[in-house]
Amino acid sequence: MDCSKNSMIKKKNLTKAKPKIELTSKCIDKSPQDFLFVNHVNYLNKLSFWNLNEFNHEEMCRSNQQTVVKLINKKPIKLSSELKYFHCKKCDMMLIPGQTSRIRVKSKRQKHIVSTCLNCGEIKRYNLQ
Repeated sequence: MDCSKNSMIKKKNLTKAKPKIELTSKCIDKSPQDFLFVNHVNYLNKLSFWNLNEFNHEEMCRSNQQTVVKLINKKPIKLSSELKYFHCKKCDMMLIPGQTSRIRVKSKRQKHIVSTCLNCGEIKRYNLQ
């Protein structure tokens, strides 16, 4: 089985998945402050997921996601691409499939995943290569 197909099978069950941030080798060599930075971003992501999923606090989730974006823009640390999958740039909301986003698999031009934000209608496309 292809590696990308295997990862897409795992991404199919995204309702229970939590976003994670991984350090790259460039980040490990920098400083201990970078570890604290990445842990802080990871904590804010988990907190916004928890606020939206368990308590249905959309404004708390939105403020946490805005803080995450501000932090990421401050430091040039390469983070995991999964952070992009769970964030809507237009309304600063965490995308949880089935709750705040709709996920479809399309195969017209190339096979790709279409993620639609249910709050603002923003559409994201990810290739399945």
